[in-house]
Amino acid sequence: MKLYMTEMSGNSFKVRVLAAILGVELEQVRINWEGGEHKSPSFLALNPRGQVPVMEIEDRIFWDSTAHLVYLARRFGGEDWLPSDPLDEAEVMQWMSFAQDEVQFGLQWARGVTVYDRRPDSFAGYLEDGRTALAVLERQLERTDDWLALGRATLADIACYPYVKRAPEGDLPLDDYPAVRAWLERCEALPGWFAMDP
Repeated sequence: MKLYMTEMSGNSFKVRVLAAILGVELEQVRINWEGGEHKSPSFLALNPRGQVPVMEIEDRIFWDSTAHLVYLARRFGGEDWLPSDPLDEAEVMQWMSFAQDEVQFGLQWARGVTVYDRRPDSFAGYLEDGRTALAVLERQLERTDDWLALGRATLADIACYPYVKRAPEGDLPLDDYPAVRAWLERCEALPGWFAMDP
């Protein structure tokens, strides 16, 4: 398996950290994001969206971190990270969808403005969506007192973690979200977890 990635990408981190937890070796190919390699014809042939991560598995190409997480969990994780019971699976998948909605369009994109000066005219909307994401997470974690789904660590937690962790970089501090801060620490204490690159 080959993973095209960058260290700064939270979506790449999701895949890398799950692989580390599961003891799966990935050939990691760093894309020169700063040099625009993600918009080069050769990379766009892998992913027409021009984004990382991209995973090559048995001569098939998948260009979304959610697809990568599902594959790794199903192939190497047994029932632990993505259960096959329909109700349990749905509970995990709703949080994975949340990671691609409010977390991405709020927390991730707010950071895109402050760190990369992307779409600054939309910053107020990103902040509003980001506060919504943090409030939803705080309420869920207060209720469950541990993890987002099923009372244990699942893909739900891995999918949401990176851009929640980096929310303060997008002017969304975590001071008012103690349950979220405690959850981040629980994630970081999982065997095989490693720190995100700065």
